[in-house]
This record gives sequence, structure tokens and C-alpha cells, in this order.
Amino acid sequence: MVNEKSELERILKETLDYLDEENELCCNNLDSQQIKYVHNLTDNAESQKAVLTVVITSLTKKILNPSQDIRKHQSKFDGGYSGRSLDTNVVTPFMKEYFHRFSMAESGWLTRSLEQPYPYDLNYGGEIRNISVKKSFLEILNDVEENGIDPEVYLKCILSELIKKLESVQKTLDDIEIDKELPIQKIISLLEKHFNTRGASRLPVIAIYSVLDLLIDDLERYEGKELAPLKSHTTSDATSKSIGDVEILDCEHNYYEAIEIKHKKKIDHILVKDVYEKFKKIGIKRYLILTTADPEIEPMLKGKVLKVIEKIYEDHGCQVITNGVVPTIKYYLRLLKKPSDFIRNYTRYLKEEYKENTDIKDLHIDTWREILEEAGIRLN
Repeated sequence: MVNEKSELERILKETLDYLDEENELCCNNLDSQQIKYVHNLTDNAESQKAVLTVVITSLTKKILNPSQDIRKHQSKFDGGYSGRSLDTNVVTPFMKEYFHRFSMAESGWLTRSLEQPYPYDLNYGGEIRNISVKKSFLEILNDVEENGIDPEVYLKCILSELIKKLESVQKTLDDIEIDKELPIQKIISLLEKHFNTRGASRLPVIAIYSVLDLLIDDLERYEGKELAPLKSHTTSDATSKSIGDVEILDCEHNYYEAIEIKHKKKIDHILVKDVYEKFKKIGIKRYLILTTADPEIEPMLKGKVLKVIEKIYEDHGCQVITNGVVPTIKYYLRLLKKPSDFIRNYTRYLKEEYKENTDIKDLHIDTWREILEEAGIRLN
């Protein structure tokens, strides 16, 4: 196990060294068709994580054991091996550490289309929806087994393309120059444009986190408190032991305050009850429920919402506050000495989230860059 992990890290280091020298040796020993196979995998890395993981696992196995036919990915095959074990114990942990955005939660072999009890030859019948990805996956393994292509060449080419994919975001949003302080309303208008991007439910969470990150050291209320790291939007609350999208901890790392953020969803008494289930057994002082929809509660529901909030306070002692995301950010920005610092911080966390998981898409990064450029904010 140690040798397998260290071998992967050696290959990654050599790949990084090539790229640092702006050297394309990673893919030089592959022809144009073979490079196209690699690009089919890496261009679809977000949506085809399982296939990517299986290919990396297979190539790693071949590097470590050249006599192994890596198409025989189950130990029950004659001359086979357990691809799933190698993936679970070595490859997926490696991907989580270095390529978290493209990593599986557990194993690529948990995907039904890849766990079929047949070798990964060119006739493999697993139903991988993206036909070009399926063909590329099987052709790479066939190339290694039938044509004697060095598996390390393929693996380095794949890793180099994943690295470049991540670094492209760093280059597009690396340095922001703001010549003069922006009015708060201008900042809010930029943010609202970004929130209107397709699939933007994660953006308000990053925005609230970014402004609190700037405020937490300045407000007396948060003295001795800290922001908990952001958790993935796709991770269940039970799995992550999370009680909110944004969480503030006290000096003993107990929950002090939490925020639940809803995108384009109105607040009503049912929502408040559902949120209460997350923290009813946790000692917490304040809980905010924020939405990007109109924060005004429907007149006929106001009494019901108030009744639920009062009941929570009586039973639990937590003060529940409902509001809009934008009005809350506007209030927080007024407390900052330099509100424009928020733009830099939001951009920073946007990039970090992009690297860590697929909640943030290329579209969100590209749109934010365009919004900043239209506002006259220079990007180096």
C-alpha cells in the first residue's frame, strides 16, 4: 500500500516538474489519437469521475505489476485482481488529496456501469452514457495491454491535463486590481448578477462566508470565535455532522452560530421547522435562515412562522432570525472598513471551492470574470 501511494506521488511530482519547465513531455510519446483519448477523459472529468478513477487505478496497477492484465479488474477472474480495493485504499485517497474536484467519494467501482463482471476489453457492455469517454477508457487499456504502450506515459498525460484544468482558473482570476473603493450598492449589484447564473445555489453560501471571514476578527460579538471550514453542498448533513451552510465555533470548537442559506426558496413555517431538526439537539445561541428569494414572509404565514420561532426559543433557547441573503450582506458590508475587500475575498473562496469540488462550475468562474471586467475591475 505504501509503495503504491509513493509511486503515484512520484509520478505526480515528475509531472509537476515537467509542467514547471513548460515542458510537454508528459504527452509527447502519445500520438494525436491517443492524446484525444486522454482529452476525452479529462474534459469530462467532473461528470465522469468514476471512469477517470478506474483508468488511473488500472494504469497504476500496470506500473506496479507489469505482468497484470489490467482489463481483468476483479479478483474472481482467472488472473484478475481487485481494482476496487486498490482504488478504495490508494487511488481515491490520492485523488482527494491532490485532485479533490475530480475524486469519487469512495470508489469508481461502486458505479453500476463499471462494476459489471466482465473484463474491460473493447466489447465491455457497461452502460457508460458518454460514448466517447467509454471508447477512450477502453482504448487506453487496450493500448497498454495489446500495443505495449507505457502506462506511465498515459498516467502522466492524464495528470498533467488535470493539473492544467485546475490551474486555468487560477490564471483567469489570479490578481484583481481595484483602483478606488467601490460603493456598497455597486458591490451588491455585481453579486446579484452572479447569483443569477445557472446552477448558482452555492454562490450565496460563498458570499456569506467571504464577508464573515472579513468581519469575524473585528466584531466584539465574535471575539474568540472562528469560522468552520466550508463543507461541500453535496455532502449530506448527517455525513458531515453539519448543522448549517456556514458555522461559527467558540474557543472550545462548539457551535456558537450557524446560517442556513436557501436559493430562490421562500421562508415559511415548514422550512423553519425542517431547519430546527438540524440543531434541536445542539446547544447554539443564534441561527440565521437566509434566502435569495424575497425575504418577506407571506402575510398569511407570518403568524405561523413567528409561532414556530417563539416555540424554538422557549424549548431550546436559540434565537432564530430570518432574512434575505442580499440584505444581510449589505448590512455586513457597512461594517467593513473597506467593502471592496469583499470582492477579493469572494473571488478567493470562489477559486478555492472550484478546486475542491464540483459545486462551482466553469460557467460560474467565467461569468464572475466577465462581471468584474464589465465593472472596470482589472484582472492581471
